[in-house]
Amino acid sequence: MPPAFWPYCRATTKQNGNVMARLSQHLTPIHLSPQVLSRLSAFDPSDLGPHAQAIWRDLHGAAVAGLPLAVVALAAAIIDVVQHEAAGPAGYLDGAAFSYAGNKAALGWLRGRRNSVLHHEQPTDGLMDEAGAAGWLAADAERAISTLLDYLTDLDISHAP
Repeated sequence: MPPAFWPYCRATTKQNGNVMARLSQHLTPIHLSPQVLSRLSAFDPSDLGPHAQAIWRDLHGAAVAGLPLAVVALAAAIIDVVQHEAAGPAGYLDGAAFSYAGNKAALGWLRGRRNSVLHHEQPTDGLMDEAGAAGWLAADAERAISTLLDYLTDLDISHAP
């Protein structure tokens, strides 16, 4: 027997019409630049640990699918995992390598943007139904990818033992 709320859902759907069709009218597709997607695809994550590689696969899929909020969150997560996963670079790189990798301002921006998306404390640009929000979110995702790739490139993990 179906749960008691199902009849309510069916009635609401009938009253409101096709909810998904109405929602899709207001959602603007978000596309990241081919240059950023190409740079992301060109990076070889095989030197990362298994946890970071799993997140990397999701990051790549989110970027291709045009999911900028997921890209921001996953890019920041990869940086955190790379710094701590013993099965990856954290297991063989000196701690100083992590201190010098990446642009500190860009890394700070990424952490702050990720936190503003995941931990709503106040209205956040791009998430308040503003005109042009899709472009802002795409730019944020591209910046997150660049920040991540610059960080990983600075670690030079492909040449580490």
